[in-house]
Amino acid sequence: MTTLHLTEDQLRLVQQALDLYSRIGIGQFDHIKYHPTFVNHLSNKLTDGKGRIDFTRYHEIGDEADEKLMEARNILIQEDLHPNTSWGIFNEKGDESCRVAYDIMQVIRHEFWKANPNRSELTVDAGVNLRTEDGDKIMCKLSI
Repeated sequence: MTTLHLTEDQLRLVQQALDLYSRIGIGQFDHIKYHPTFVNHLSNKLTDGKGRIDFTRYHEIGDEADEKLMEARNILIQEDLHPNTSWGIFNEKGDESCRVAYDIMQVIRHEFWKANPNRSELTVDAGVNLRTEDGDKIMCKLSI
């Protein structure tokens, strides 16, 4: 086993990176537009002198990006998947590394859930459903 020490913020970034990796690998390219670089850049670019964001234009740009990202995804997978669909995390067409990333992300997400004193039992992070061969070896412990 290997040990990695991270701050809480660094661990959250690892969780987000694993989530994005697994989503891209199953064809959810639309999640690229939610990367903080693009969200912040567009928000800044579309903010007027009074601090108001032009949300109409923001969503137009997002819709245009969705079309292009969907087109790129369909070219890469050589299928004509409908918008807002993907193979799904357990589809055999997705690489196993996507499922490993998803399992690791779930463990981290669940650990943050356990550390939250106001947690709800009715959220996805309340449980962990590991599916990969070594999923039971993934461990995370927060020292908050």
